[in-house]
Amino acid sequence: MMKMIIQLDKDKVQAKGYEYDNLIKFMDALFEKNFCIKETNDDESIVYSNSNLSDNHMRDFACIYMVLSESKWFADTCSKWIWLDNDDDETLPFVEEDVLIKERKRNPLFAM
Repeated sequence: MMKMIIQLDKDKVQAKGYEYDNLIKFMDALFEKNFCIKETNDDESIVYSNSNLSDNHMRDFACIYMVLSESKWFADTCSKWIWLDNDDDETLPFVEEDVLIKERKRNPLFAM
C-alpha cells in the first residue's frame, strides 16, 4: 500500500493569496483521478491512500508526485509531504520518505 500525507500551511495559503478550499479540492481531484482514498487527521493533514481500483499504484503516485513537485502553489504552501510504502505487504512496516525535505534540497520551487 502507498500513502501520501500532505498538509498545507493555512497562514501561507492566505499570505500568498490562495484559497485554501480550492487547493484542497484540486488535490482531492488529483488523487481521486488516480483512484486514491482520502482521510483527514486531527491535525488537518490529509492522508491519501491507494485503493484496489488501480493496477499500478507506483504509476499513480508518481503522476501525483510530478504534478505536485512542479506546482508553485504547492511549493509555497506545503508544510508536510510524506510518502509511505510497504510494497503492498500488510505484514511489513511502512517505509517513510519525507518528500518535502527532499524537494527543498533539489527543487528550486521549494527552496526556502
